[in-house]
Amino acid sequence: MSQHSSPQYPTSIALPLILASASPRRSELLALLGLPFSIHTSDVEERGELAPVPAPILAALPPCPVALDDHPTLRAWRKVADVHAQRDHAPAVLLGADTVVVLDGRVLNKPDDPDHAHWMLRQLSGKVNIVYTGVCVAAPTVADSPATPSGLQFALSANRVTIAPLDDVTIAAYIATGEPLDKAGAYGIQGLGGRLVQQVQGSYSGVVGLPLGLVHRLLTHAGMPPVYEPVTVLQDWLIQQGKEPHAWLSALP
Repeated sequence: MSQHSSPQYPTSIALPLILASASPRRSELLALLGLPFSIHTSDVEERGELAPVPAPILAALPPCPVALDDHPTLRAWRKVADVHAQRDHAPAVLLGADTVVVLDGRVLNKPDDPDHAHWMLRQLSGKVNIVYTGVCVAAPTVADSPATPSGLQFALSANRVTIAPLDDVTIAAYIATGEPLDKAGAYGIQGLGGRLVQQVQGSYSGVVGLPLGLVHRLLTHAGMPPVYEPVTVLQDWLIQQGKEPHAWLSALP
């Protein structure tokens, strides 16, 4: 975990927690920790209004073997900075996250169409891909800037996912469900795509899109300790999802 600066507000000051993400999966995972939060979305990536990254931010980013524009922790910071600006700088703890899937050094974003999804799944078949989820937490400091959020903490979750060998019939049936079309790498481990996964090494929740262990640590450091421990709540969530928790113990939380 890499830190840019440390929060300076007393932990007794109750600040709102804001998730800077439109992902229902991240919202569902964050809710498991028991803290109330609101959602403020950012479309900074879609708008293409990507300002130069300040040197201190670049220096604080955890290493990740992708191009800078694809760095998930940088993308998470951009979301946090954008939401900070949207809210007219009202004090809050902001949480942003972003996920990329990397196979053989190539970033696999969301597929453009069913044919693209089919191509991605053929590439993933029988191989190990790396799912990186970057996290940024910003807690206001006494010297908070009106232009950018401060009290920044950065983290990166790197997780190895082994996909089973897939034939064209299996791939076509999965694409027909529509699930792959809005998923990075064309599969969602928490949904039907979990049937394609043989093994996860790392953080299961990090593959879904929000590594609860890292988030728990960052929010605690920001003076907003979660109510629940991530291991227990994720095990319960897996049971609710119809998955066998023992199969994922090496990938918790």
